[in-house]
Amino acid sequence: MNIINIIARIDDADELERIYHSLEKEKFNNIKKPDVKDAIVEIREGISYKEILAEQNYQPISYNEFRELADKIEWEHSLEELLAELD
Repeated sequence: MNIINIIARIDDADELERIYHSLEKEKFNNIKKPDVKDAIVEIREGISYKEILAEQNYQPISYNEFRELADKIEWEHSLEELLAELD
C-alpha cells in the first residue's frame, strides 16, 4: 500500500514512465534464461520400453477415466471459440 500511495502522488507522467521502465527492466534482468543444455539427456542404449515406463512411474488410464477427468474441466471458452482462434 505504501508503494501505491507514493506512486499515486506522482503527477509527472514522464517520471511514472521512467519508474515503469526501470521496474520492467529490473524484472527481466532477474529472470534466469533457460539453458538449452539442461534439456539434453544422454541417450541410453539397451533399455526397453517397459523399463522406461517403470522409471517414469507411468500409470495408464482408460479412455473412460480420461473422459471423466476431462468432463470435470470448467472451460472459459466454448470449443467453437477455441477452434476459431486457430484460424
